[in-house]
Amino acid sequence: MSRQAAAEVGPPESEYLTVPEIARILRRNRKTVYGWIESGGISEVDGLFVVQGRYLIHWPTFRTRQFKPRMKLRGQLPEYSEESQNGMAGNGQTRPPENRL
Repeated sequence: MSRQAAAEVGPPESEYLTVPEIARILRRNRKTVYGWIESGGISEVDGLFVVQGRYLIHWPTFRTRQFKPRMKLRGQLPEYSEESQNGMAGNGQTRPPENRL
């Protein structure tokens, strides 16, 4: 499989996906996904099933439980204190440029 084909992952063909298929969609190593399963990061609540010794993950359930909706950032700027905007350190003014080496 070419790199371009691996990067262009579309919607899954089946609702139930194997660990390698989930890993490809998430662009992670399959061992990472197995680690998430073993540590409890992915569980039955997230759509995990064991069928004949193989892990299957219900994609719609997994997607809604694991992915948070993106927040729109328009008009939401972080609050910076006046000191950080004026170049002052946490305890006061920084050294003037002529004293720096």
